[in-house]
Amino acid sequence: MCYNRRMRLFLTSHDFGDYQNELLSLMGSGRKALIITNARDYYPDEKRASDVSSKLAVMMQAGIEAKELDLRAYFGKQDELAAFIDSYRPDLIFAIGGNVFLLAAACHLSGFDKIVRNDLKQDKYVYGGNSAGAMLAADTLKYYGHDHLMPEAVPEIYGVDPIYSGLGLIDQYIIAHADIPDHAEATKLYKERIEKAGLKALLLNQRAAVVVDEDSQKILGQ
Repeated sequence: MCYNRRMRLFLTSHDFGDYQNELLSLMGSGRKALIITNARDYYPDEKRASDVSSKLAVMMQAGIEAKELDLRAYFGKQDELAAFIDSYRPDLIFAIGGNVFLLAAACHLSGFDKIVRNDLKQDKYVYGGNSAGAMLAADTLKYYGHDHLMPEAVPEIYGVDPIYSGLGLIDQYIIAHADIPDHAEATKLYKERIEKAGLKALLLNQRAAVVVDEDSQKILGQ
């Protein structure tokens, strides 16, 4: 595992898994969150808005005051994004699932990839993510891509080449939804690609969570 001093991460397949309380504990006394939603940018507007509303409701039910952070508003505006995050003072920034290549591209185009790495070194907040948001924590995305969740969505949606760089926060490569039959083919494919490269695949079921706090890592619910 790669660590920065006091880096805090919470990574799951689905929402908070069975470990909402562990997330709240990791956040400390604060309960403010920004929710990055760009992995869903391939959806029609109505469907995307519905999904975002449901994720905000999940946060609210957990007692977290959450606001959407649509990185498209900050493409080419890294300084503005950094200033907004600093002014909002979130205790958690959480990236929801969808197409990990769209999420990576949005993070790169807005400069969030650089911002979050710097902020985590300073222990400003927890970085959390489910599914694509968890997969993004790896060093590279080149071992992912299956079915309709492919890098080709990036030029189609954003008009730029795909971004294969992850955030480089962990050494493992998370494979989400590993216990869901509909994901069995993708799970097998990702695992084979990752292990063929001599790297570690970390399969997460729907209940599990990876929790990183300072120099410790826990994998819960496996």
